[in-house]
Amino acid sequence: MAFNIGGNIKKLRAEKGVTQEQLAEHLSITYQSVSKWENSITSPDLYLIPAIAEYFEVTIDELFQPNMQGYKNKAARLFAFYEHRPSKQHYEKADAEFEKLIAENKADADDYRNYGMLNQFRAQKLNQKAEDFYKKSIEMGNEKSEGQLRWLLESLGRHQENIDKYEEAVKNDPNNARNWYLLAYSYGGDYGDGVNPEKALDICRAGLKKFPDDAALLSQCGDFCRGLKKHDEAIGYYHKSIELNPDTGDSYYGMAFVCAEAGKYKEAIWAWEEVIALYGRLGLSDEEAEMGREWPRKEIAKLQKLINE
Repeated sequence: MAFNIGGNIKKLRAEKGVTQEQLAEHLSITYQSVSKWENSITSPDLYLIPAIAEYFEVTIDELFQPNMQGYKNKAARLFAFYEHRPSKQHYEKADAEFEKLIAENKADADDYRNYGMLNQFRAQKLNQKAEDFYKKSIEMGNEKSEGQLRWLLESLGRHQENIDKYEEAVKNDPNNARNWYLLAYSYGGDYGDGVNPEKALDICRAGLKKFPDDAALLSQCGDFCRGLKKHDEAIGYYHKSIELNPDTGDSYYGMAFVCAEAGKYKEAIWAWEEVIALYGRLGLSDEEAEMGREWPRKEIAKLQKLINE
């Protein structure tokens, strides 16, 4: 065979720190066979090639390169392997090796770059899986997944896909309050931090003309007003939302934040106390309810301190 596969195996074996005997045992062959490969007397049987590549965590193409270049460290090699064979197992191996480099203070700029790329590639794969699963859930009738998919696409900068989708939905079914709700969020983001919060608020107000008693739309209007620093208007929307549905948790949180931002600390404390009370009537376990109350209690303490100063 014209390729220097034996020399490559020797190089990889030395890098991995294993003996000929250990490699032979893993492949269920004799160590003499490994010795013959490395001395270019014979070459591995073709059926062994995938197992050898897998063992050394390289691609088959790399194994056959005439002048295979070694990697600067194990992390770089595992990253290259993940690029060719992306899987959870290969990601975890590379991730662990990069973490080890960092912990030992041996990582240089290229290592950090490669580590960033490893996680970027993994994130792309996971985001695609998430998108596929949300779409499947939506097909099965789960409305909550609509919001999750919208948020995912927004986080990936795919705002226009959301906008186009929900503009079409409102056009085709204007009597569905949820379509207005999702279209508004497609423009405004979660708290008026989207691509066009002013238009989002206009859409939300238009939705309220059709559905004036929709607590979710009222709370959403409060969120957009809060993002646009329209504090008093936001408080009005939150109050009405709470009147219609006392268990609208988002409205209590929004009320707490906007009142604190407006310097209305006592009103903010009232909203946090309502959050605490809400956790007591949601049917949660004691442990879950207590975990939910931790943050409100901390915020109340901060506000009390501001009042007392």
